[in-house]
Amino acid sequence: MAHANDYSVTVFLSTGEAKKWTYVHRLDGFVNFLDNKYSKWLYMNVYDRRTRQYLKRFYKGNLIPDFL
Repeated sequence: MAHANDYSVTVFLSTGEAKKWTYVHRLDGFVNFLDNKYSKWLYMNVYDRRTRQYLKRFYKGNLIPDFL
């Protein structure tokens, strides 16, 4: 059962607000959701959901893979 909601993501908006999602499956699909729902997002920090280890930061407009 590889890649089953492996990520937790914290998204930072241009308003200074941060929003968190605990169960994220595919990062590229999540970015599509962000672009539609929160078009003013700036960057997101991605964590391993199970260990809470920080994995990577992505900025809006950068190429974001399906999985890390």
